[in-house]
Amino acid sequence: MGPGDAQLTPDDGIDAAEAETRRLLGRYGEPRAVQPPADLALRVLDTLADPGLAQTGSRLRRIYGGVILVCVVALLALGAWGVLVDSSGPAHLFGDVGGGLGELLLLLTLAAKPLINLLLTAGVATAAVIAAIAVGSWLWWLLLRRELAASLEASV
Repeated sequence: MGPGDAQLTPDDGIDAAEAETRRLLGRYGEPRAVQPPADLALRVLDTLADPGLAQTGSRLRRIYGGVILVCVVALLALGAWGVLVDSSGPAHLFGDVGGGLGELLLLLTLAAKPLINLLLTAGVATAAVIAAIAVGSWLWWLLLRRELAASLEASV
């Protein structure tokens, strides 16, 4: 059973509900019948996406995604260098360690070191817990999908 299979039919009481809604809204003069513009179909067809425009948007998304990926990889590499190799190394790239941006970068690097070392020390246990959570979530989702499908089939 797909998403398009469950459709309402007039014998489901739609006509009665629509008539009641129109009667209730009639007290306020709503809805007002307005003729659609004569060229409505033409305007709709003109505003549909041009395939060339969609390809340009797709190309821009790929470019932006690539730029963001390069920035994230550079930041991760810089952070890994600072945490695992030399704490003051990344700070020296941005000036003196005694002030400004270099001092801020050194502060962030030194603040991240205990967290990274904690994760590296408890690496196997942490990986096992993360794997158990991921597998449990996946199994829960499969169970939920099966139950939802069974309840939808039973209601039809």
